[in-house]
Amino acid sequence: MSGYGVVEDKVSINDYVIAVEKQGEIVHYYRYVNNKVKVSKTIVKPARFELVPFYPVMLPIRFTNYILVKLSKKILVPSKEEVTIYVKIPVNLAVYAYGRHRRFKIIDVFSINKIKYALYGIPDRGVVARYWRSNPNLDLPEPTMGEAIALVNIRNRYDGWVEIGKILLNAQILRLYYIPKSWTAYTQVVIMAVNSRTTATIYYGRRIEANAKPILDPPAFKPPRIPAKTEMLWGLK
Repeated sequence: MSGYGVVEDKVSINDYVIAVEKQGEIVHYYRYVNNKVKVSKTIVKPARFELVPFYPVMLPIRFTNYILVKLSKKILVPSKEEVTIYVKIPVNLAVYAYGRHRRFKIIDVFSINKIKYALYGIPDRGVVARYWRSNPNLDLPEPTMGEAIALVNIRNRYDGWVEIGKILLNAQILRLYYIPKSWTAYTQVVIMAVNSRTTATIYYGRRIEANAKPILDPPAFKPPRIPAKTEMLWGLK
């Protein structure tokens, strides 16, 4: 197997190897790092295991919902104009163990990317976010293992030019999708409505790729029932 999807026996991912070993109704799950066992689990009567992209805010513990995408090149947008770009965000990798009736438990989460966090805003009122640098691409970039592609529509409602250098996303609202048997992952469309020279509102729209499969969200990541948004109140550059 190469890519996301059902794990039958063994998968190699850079320095990681995940393996399932069946002994009758018992299955042993292992994750190796540089040939050393890092994670070991024993599961009774699992229906299947699946490797999927997962939200990049779980490691080493979940202490934020936010992802801060820093653009490698700032973008100038004229007043009352808009531009659409593609950016990449980091994703963790998660292993789901399924029982009957599609009920599942996440038995492992890990990252192949270096994990870095940053403060967006001021110390007493800002938010800590998973930090990531991305090129602003006008065309759909090539998929990369450990990353997801986001389409960002920047709409400048402000009566003046604005410079965009960062985008703040909320993983509690953002949805993830993937193409099985590949390392291709997507988010939904992100709409960045610029309200002033230093503030913007982020809205979350439809999925980018209709053929991509949504991941099943665990209860802690269930999206809110009412339309949600993210406010960028501490600068866009």
